[in-house]
Amino acid sequence: MLSAADTDLLCRVGSGTPMGELMRRYWLPVEYSAKLEPDGQPRRVRVLGEDLLAWRDTGGTPSFVQPRCPHRGAGLFFGRNEEDGLRCAYHGWKFDVGGSCVDMPNEPAASNFKNKVKIKAYRGADYGGLTWIYMGEDQANPPGVPQFEWGQVPEENIQYTHKLVYECNWMQALEGEIDSTHVYFLHSRLVPEDSPKYGLYLEERGADFHILNTEVGVTYAAERPEKDGSAYWRTTHFLFPIYGMWPGSADDGTVPLSIYLPVDDYHTVHFGLWWHPTQPIEGGRHPANLLPDEVGLLGGGTGPNKPEQKGRFFADSWAVANPENDFLMNVEAKKTKNFTGIPTVRLQDDAVIWSMGPIMDRTQEHLGTADATVIRVRKRLLDAVRALRDHGTIPPGVDEPELYKVRSIVTILPPGSDWEDALHDWHHARTDEHPNPGATQNRAIKERF
Repeated sequence: MLSAADTDLLCRVGSGTPMGELMRRYWLPVEYSAKLEPDGQPRRVRVLGEDLLAWRDTGGTPSFVQPRCPHRGAGLFFGRNEEDGLRCAYHGWKFDVGGSCVDMPNEPAASNFKNKVKIKAYRGADYGGLTWIYMGEDQANPPGVPQFEWGQVPEENIQYTHKLVYECNWMQALEGEIDSTHVYFLHSRLVPEDSPKYGLYLEERGADFHILNTEVGVTYAAERPEKDGSAYWRTTHFLFPIYGMWPGSADDGTVPLSIYLPVDDYHTVHFGLWWHPTQPIEGGRHPANLLPDEVGLLGGGTGPNKPEQKGRFFADSWAVANPENDFLMNVEAKKTKNFTGIPTVRLQDDAVIWSMGPIMDRTQEHLGTADATVIRVRKRLLDAVRALRDHGTIPPGVDEPELYKVRSIVTILPPGSDWEDALHDWHHARTDEHPNPGATQNRAIKERF
């Protein structure tokens, strides 16, 4: 259980809130880089409660600016992105990526008024196929962008699986990513002997948890015994402030990551991506998000998105499956094939996350030992928020972007293995040799779907 005050401290991200100020110390990923074309149409986004326009100038520099012209308040979305500036359609005032007014054609030629006008502008940067925003006060000297490994491998080794708006708070979405035991309920099949295409299955649904604080977050390992005395391990990283690096279900070296961008207190953008350190990933860079064609089959994506939601932030990232249609739950599939009848893994996650309400009332929850990681991550975040608010302490990872080069893993280790030692080099991307690849596929009942 968390107090109402601590829930607010954890969840509220607007300007001036303690968590909002912590978030503004980090670079945050906002959009696929390819969506922002030089001299292209600006895109409406909302980040940490602020409505902004994302755009890229003629030379390719990305920027995020306030959405209204300071002259008469006209929407810059309708302006022209041309010749290294964003020009208002109403009277032609033009602004560069730093927010400076560089042209004021409706003023006399001798006027210097343009030198006195500036709009709010935040720095942008491209890394790993995403465009990032820095909303901190020191726009001239931002820290480095987190050096995730996916930004350092060939393009064909990366797959961006989805980008989706949730109508709920970012923290309850993140908490689902660091919860190992839900996997074998929410994403499970009903009949062990059925094909893994219908969902996961594991006889031992509980786990022994090993949790470590790290320089940039929390790492936990879920250990489950095998019949031969070895152990099945799934490791997950929480990385400040919004990342959950889960292990997936493949032991071939593929690493998944979820990003939970706080749009505002009641909306979240969830990016999903996979990468492999050394091999291309099949299926393309942006695979089609199709629903399974057979009742009861369990897909991995979020299904199709709605047509562009004109006038809304992140207009192309609203899913067809949502609370209005019960996330496409099929009652017959729920009776005979999988635990929920909801057709994809991510939609199953979405359903339970949204069902908690816009901001979950944590004063009513009852946490058990299986929730140890959720408890630890909350504590790490709350401690960092208070340290910044009360003492000006720089949050974890802000000035050490190299710490983000880590991996998760699913594997089987021999009896008596020290998991930290056995997995250390893989976790920290110091080797490309996966510990015991393929071992999980030799289990009596196949888990992977």
